[in-house]
Amino acid sequence: MTYASEVFRLPQEGDTVKVERQLTIREMDEGEEFSAWLNDLTERYEEGAADEAIEERHLVLADEIGEWIGGLRWSLRGGVAQIIDIGVLPRERRQGHAHRLLAAFEERAVEQEAHLLEFWTDHIGEEDLLGALGWRRVTRREGYIGGRTWYLLEKRLDS
Repeated sequence: MTYASEVFRLPQEGDTVKVERQLTIREMDEGEEFSAWLNDLTERYEEGAADEAIEERHLVLADEIGEWIGGLRWSLRGGVAQIIDIGVLPRERRQGHAHRLLAAFEERAVEQEAHLLEFWTDHIGEEDLLGALGWRRVTRREGYIGGRTWYLLEKRLDS
């Protein structure tokens, strides 16, 4: 039986030395600073990254004493403003608060020079109203998140 033998030599200048390390992957808690670190990293090392970095933002709807009624979380990337989450307290619903948040979202996106607004929803009951406000359904995806049917809506902004 023949055994392969290796000849070892000392590393020379310019050689890459492989070092065994124990690596872990874990989910990050929201309070940690990883998001900012990753954004900095991707902006620094990706071509065209300044236009494509994700900037996550929040809009908060509060009453006269500062109590939160609802909010909207959105991101901006490469001129596309996307709603991630929108919510209104159950006792405050059916008073137009979600539409107020949508209008504020659109205003902020225009200020940031977005050319397209979009969001996924599994609630399409107000499609006619959203259509009157310039939103249109792009696609319907059955069996998507939670096994439910979801819809992608978008609104193109004037240049």
